Amino acid sequence: MNVALDHADANLLGRLVQVWNSRKARNLERTVRFDGEAALRDFGISLPPQMRNIGALLGWTAKGVRAVTDRSEFDGFVSPSGGEDAFGLDQIQFENRFAVEFGAAKVSSAIHGTSFLTVSEGDTQSGEPEIMMLARTAETSAAIWDPRRRALAGFLSVIDTNDQGQITRGIMWTPEKVLTFTRQQRGYKVEGRPNKIGRTSVAPLVHGFNLGRPLGTSRITGASMYFSDAALRSIVRAEVSSEFYSAPEYWLFGADVSQFAGGDRWNAIMGRIKALDVDPADPKSPQLHRFTGASPQPHTEQLRMWQSLFADDQDLEVQFADSSNPSSADAIFAAKESLITKTRDGNKMWGFGAVQAMQFSVMLRDGLTEVPSEMMRLSAQFTDPAIVSPTARADAYVKLSSVDPAFAASRVGRQYAGLTSEQITLLEAEQRRLASAQLTEALRTAGPNAPTEAGASAGEDELNQANILKAKADALGVLRRAGVEADEAANRVGLPGLKFIPGSPITIKQSDD
Repeated sequence: MNVALDHADANLLGRLVQVWNSRKARNLERTVRFDGEAALRDFGISLPPQMRNIGALLGWTAKGVRAVTDRSEFDGFVSPSGGEDAFGLDQIQFENRFAVEFGAAKVSSAIHGTSFLTVSEGDTQSGEPEIMMLARTAETSAAIWDPRRRALAGFLSVIDTNDQGQITRGIMWTPEKVLTFTRQQRGYKVEGRPNKIGRTSVAPLVHGFNLGRPLGTSRITGASMYFSDAALRSIVRAEVSSEFYSAPEYWLFGADVSQFAGGDRWNAIMGRIKALDVDPADPKSPQLHRFTGASPQPHTEQLRMWQSLFADDQDLEVQFADSSNPSSADAIFAAKESLITKTRDGNKMWGFGAVQAMQFSVMLRDGLTEVPSEMMRLSAQFTDPAIVSPTARADAYVKLSSVDPAFAASRVGRQYAGLTSEQITLLEAEQRRLASAQLTEALRTAGPNAPTEAGASAGEDELNQANILKAKADALGVLRRAGVEADEAANRVGLPGLKFIPGSPITIKQSDD
């Protein structure tokens, strides 16, 4: 419905627009650098006019960002009880393509320092999901942080702008309401609805959190930008130098200089044959001398220097700066250790934002104003960024399983062994299918009234009864390991009244009596 902005909302909107305008240029610059489209910054000294518009590009910035985000792999949410989808999050994730868009939001967070997940009610009549979760980049967003509440005091999403860069449509979230404003010929049309959960339903995905910058810092640092610019200039200078090195110069002594002078200074410099006047009284004829151009090796060494500085700033592997010589195992491990630490720090903050977005979604879906107590312990799970070889994982898995057999068949153990959540789910489903088939066959062949062979001796009858009892016991064990309550499982297999010794995991042991 149409509403009028009160003084507080108008003041908050003005602050958000100011934040967006002040950060717009820096965010755009980092986006351009990540895309590898940053223009060459020439000092106007060493490049000829013909090469100042050269389309030289460098992909170092994207490599520095991807070094962290590619190691961060989201593996799902873990509930306090350990149950699967205890809060109905699978449907929310599926309807909002969470697995795909969350990965893109992490990359945007590393580029600009933060990205956002907005949560709102969807228009189901137009085909939107009941809970709409959208990822927003810092380029099209502005946020104000409330340090006392440790939450967003307000958030602005810029939906559209005109040719003059003015906002023509946007959405503002506050703890009390959600306002949509559209630019018209005179002023703005504002529509609003109450915020049902009583808080700004926007979760920031922060990279590089610190107290001075609670909304994060960019992975694209000022130092890395300078190193990339300098390296790009070195590459272009090397290309100019190669023009001289690939074609040696020839000097002709005793010729008329006017026949060889270029139309401009650069053409004269680039001329392959240069003339030098001599004394006309000299009886010697003109002589041709060859001079080899300077080697491009200094430019190569300089480029390697910039590579080393960039790799040190971005915690990249040693091979990035020098791939000609293989590095030692300790050097490679040391370089990866710092990158692994940064990835784990990123996962912690990204996971916190993802959990917060899911909490907002459940609250909005269920009409709650507080986070459910069971959901306060919900956590986001990521694969271990310390990527090791499959052989090393398998060896560690075998050693831990020999010490703790329960570890081998647990989800934790299988994840440690390197299996993905999808693979573990399929394996558990296959195990349940096989256990169910074995149980059905055991009950079919060893029912409570299974007949013995006609004329069998008393010893054979006792043996048959023992086999029947063993089959029932095996079936009971399958049911108990599947989670069936003890008395119910005993009744199902035809052993009512069976007494169980308390203990977990389930074991067969003799009582103290």
